[in-house]
Amino acid sequence: MTRTRLWFRLLGCLVTLLGLFVVPPMPARGGDDRHEFTVRCDKGKTIGASLAEHDGPVTLSIIGVCDENVAINRNDVRLVAGAAGAGIHGPDATVNTLQVNGDRFLLDGLSVTGGRNAIVMSGGTSATIRNCTALATGTGIVSGIGIIFFHGTTGTIDSCTSNGNPADGVLLDGAVVSITNSSVSSNHRAGIVVFGGSSARIGLSNAFTSAGNTINGNASNGIHVTIGSTAIVVGNTISGNGTSPTGAFGRIGIAAAIQSRIDVVAGNTITNNFGAGVFVGSGSMAGFGDPGFGLGVANLIRGNSTAGPSQGINVTLNSTLILRGATVDNNNGAGVALSARSTMSAFSNTITGNSMDGVQLSQGSAAIFQPIAPFSNVSGNTGTDVICLDGESSITGPLAPGATVNCTGF
Repeated sequence: MTRTRLWFRLLGCLVTLLGLFVVPPMPARGGDDRHEFTVRCDKGKTIGASLAEHDGPVTLSIIGVCDENVAINRNDVRLVAGAAGAGIHGPDATVNTLQVNGDRFLLDGLSVTGGRNAIVMSGGTSATIRNCTALATGTGIVSGIGIIFFHGTTGTIDSCTSNGNPADGVLLDGAVVSITNSSVSSNHRAGIVVFGGSSARIGLSNAFTSAGNTINGNASNGIHVTIGSTAIVVGNTISGNGTSPTGAFGRIGIAAAIQSRIDVVAGNTITNNFGAGVFVGSGSMAGFGDPGFGLGVANLIRGNSTAGPSQGINVTLNSTLILRGATVDNNNGAGVALSARSTMSAFSNTITGNSMDGVQLSQGSAAIFQPIAPFSNVSGNTGTDVICLDGESSITGPLAPGATVNCTGF
C-alpha cells in the first residue's frame, strides 16, 4: 500500500510539472486568421510588397491604381477591387503587367493596363479572371495582347473587356479556357486566337448555358482557331472584323485552320465582316448547328465580304463543313464555296440572296444534301443556286423546290 501511494504521488507531481510547460494558445490576430489584407495603392503601397509580407493563401483588396509590374509565383492568391477604379498599371512595357504562375488564382474587378501584355497566365490551373479590363501597350509578335493563357493553364474569363490592344484581345496557347460575357473588340490584330492545341469554350458557360461575347471590329479575324486547336462557339456576335486590308490572319469572322475544329453550336450572329464570314481550311472541320447541347441549332451568316466579293462560308483544302439549321444570306459572293476536295453535309438550311451563286463547288469537292425534312432551301441567289465549276465536283440529295442546279450527281 505504501509503495502504491508513493507511486501515485510521484505521478501526480510529474503531471503538475508538465503542466508548467503547457502554453495556452494566444488569441489569433484578425489579419493572420482571415488572410485578407488591403493594399492602398493610392497611398503608395504595392501588391509586390504585400505578397512578400504574407505567406500562404491570401486575398488582397486593392484600392487605387498600383503602378507596378506584378509577378505571382505561388498558389491561392486573390486580387480583388476594394473600391471603384482599382487597377494595376505596368510602367515597364517590356515586362507583363500581371504574370501568374500558380493554381487557383482570382482576379476580380480590376483594370490591368500597360506592360508588354496586360494579364498573362503562364502556369497553373483553375484561374478565374472576371469583371476586368485588359489593355496592353507592348509591341511585337507576342506583345500587346490583353489576356494570355499558355503553358497548359486552365481557367475562365468572364465579364471582361479586352478592347483596343495593339495585337490580340485574347490569346490561348496550349490552354483550356472558357470565355463568356465579354467584349473582345477593336483590337489591332485578332479578337481571340486559339492556338497550339488549345481548347476554348467561347460563349458557353461551365454550366453549359449560353453566355455569348461581343467580338467586333478587330483588324484581322474575329476568332482564329489554328494548329490542332478546338473551339465550341455559342451565342456570340461576330461582326465587322477585318478592318485592316493587311490583317495578319485575314479579314474573316471566324476561321479554323491547320487541322483544327470549330463547333458553332447555336445563337451566333456572323455578319458584315470584311472577308468571308467563316473560313475552314487545311484539313479542318466546322460544324454549324449542334443539337447535342440542347441550345437549338440556328446560326446566322449574313452580309459578309464587305471589302469585295468572296464568300459567306469558304471551305478549302480537304476540309469538312457540317451545316445544320443555318441561314446563309445576302453575302457578297457565294453563300457557301467548297474547293480543293472539300465536303459539305447539309441539313435543313436556308441559303438565299447571295450575290454570286448559292453553293459553289470546285476542284473535286462534294455536297451532300441530307434527305431529312425540311429539305435545304437554296434559292433566290444571283447566278446559280448550286453550281459545280468542274466535272470532278458533284452533289447528291434532295433540295426544296425552286433551286437552280448546274451539277452532276455522284
